[in-house]
Amino acid sequence: MTSLIRETHPLTLKVMRLSRPSLADTKQLPLDSGTSVIVQALQEAEQNRPTQSGLIYSDQHPPDAMYPLDGFQLSETLVLPRAFGTMYLGETFSAHLCLCNESSFVVREVSMRVLMQTATQQLPLFDSNDNSNSGGNVVEQQEDNKPKQLQAGQPLNLQVVHEIKELGAHILACTVTYLSAQGERRALQKSFKFQVSNPLVVKTKVNHLEKDVLLEVQVHNATQSTMALERLRFEPTSPFDAEDLNTTDGGISVWSGSLGFMQPGDVRQYLYRLRPQMPSGEMSVEQERTINYASALGKLDIVWRGAFGSVGRLQTSQLLRKSPGMFLIEVEDAHIVGKQKNDTGALEEPFVVRARVRNVSEHKMALLATLQPQKHPMVIPCGSAQHNLGEIGVGETREIDVKFLPLASGVQRIGAMVLADSISGYAREVGYLLDVFIAN
Repeated sequence: MTSLIRETHPLTLKVMRLSRPSLADTKQLPLDSGTSVIVQALQEAEQNRPTQSGLIYSDQHPPDAMYPLDGFQLSETLVLPRAFGTMYLGETFSAHLCLCNESSFVVREVSMRVLMQTATQQLPLFDSNDNSNSGGNVVEQQEDNKPKQLQAGQPLNLQVVHEIKELGAHILACTVTYLSAQGERRALQKSFKFQVSNPLVVKTKVNHLEKDVLLEVQVHNATQSTMALERLRFEPTSPFDAEDLNTTDGGISVWSGSLGFMQPGDVRQYLYRLRPQMPSGEMSVEQERTINYASALGKLDIVWRGAFGSVGRLQTSQLLRKSPGMFLIEVEDAHIVGKQKNDTGALEEPFVVRARVRNVSEHKMALLATLQPQKHPMVIPCGSAQHNLGEIGVGETREIDVKFLPLASGVQRIGAMVLADSISGYAREVGYLLDVFIAN
C-alpha cells in the first residue's frame, strides 16, 4: 500500500520558458488618436506615402472613413505565449526556474542541478554545489550561489540560458536534493522535453569556371513565421578567396530594405565566386594539385531576426564539392601568334596558333601531339599532323605552334589533338584549343 501513495515534497519547482510576447490580434474598441502609439505611427506612415516618383510628404491625413485606424487588426496589448512554442536550431533557449519552500518548516541543505540533455551529450547549465559555474549559462540568481536552507515560503529564482546547437529532442533535467524534517536525504526531479527543428534549409550548387568556382546557395525559410536575414556571410577555406556577388556597385545588398524579410516558405538565391589564392610567382605543381583536389569550400554564417527582434544564428558545416581533379597534361594560353590574343582570322588566310603544354604529373614525360583535323574540318591544320615535344620534366612547359587554314567563315573551333606520353602510356584527348572568328 505504501507504493501506491504519491510521494510529496515540501519544495515545488516551476519552470517557464522565457520567450518574446506577441501583439494581440483581437479587435479593440475605437482607439484614441491622441494617446495611441499605433495610431500615431500609422498616421506618420500615411504622411510619407510612396509613389512612382518618390515619397510625397503631406500634412493632410486621409479621412477616417477610408482608413479606419480603430479597426486595425493588431492592438497595443502584448500577449504572453500560452505554450512552450517551437525551438529552432541557432536560437538561445532561456528559462526561469522558481524553487519554493511551501512547507511551514525550514528545509536544510538544498542544492539544485540543471542539465540540458541531447541525443549525444549532457550539458550542465547550473550546479549549486559548483562554486565556479564558469559555463556562463546562469543569467541571474537571487540567492547565494550555494544555498544551504530555505525558510518557510522562501523562493529561489534563477535563469538559465543555452544556445541550441543540435537538432532533435532536448530534455531540461532538474534535480533538487534536500534534507527532510526527519534528516533523510531526498530528491525532487523534474524534466521538460522539447523538440528542436531546422529553421533554414540550405542547398548548394557548384559550377567550375576554369580555376574559379561559382557557388550558388539556396536558402529556404522552413519556419512558420516571418524572419529577416540580418547577415549571410560566406567564410571560405584555404586555398580560396571569396567574392560576394550579391551586392550592387555601391556595396548595398540586393536583399536589403523590404526584400530583407522572408515569409514562411520563401526561397532566396545567393552567389559567390571563389578564386584560388595565387602565389606571388608562378604556381607550383603541388599548389595546383591542392587547388584542384580541394573538396571543402567554406562555411555559411547566418544571422536572422524573428518577432520582436529575437536573434538566431546558424553556422553550416563545411560546404563540399566533388573535386574536379586535374589532367596530368595541361594545355594553357592558346592564342593566335601576332594577333595579341585577339582571336580573329580571315577566310583562306593561314595563321599560326601557339599553346603551352605543361607536365603536372609526378614523373618525366616524352610527349607526342597528334592533330585530329576530322574533328573540325572548317579550319584544317597545314603541314605535319604530328609534333614531337620531346622530354618534359615535372612542372616544365613546352610551346607548340600549329599552322591552320580557314575554309569557312564564322566562329570556328580549332586544334583538336591527342597528347600521348611514350614513357607511361598516358594520353589525353584535347577537344579544341580555342574558338576563332573567321571573317570573309
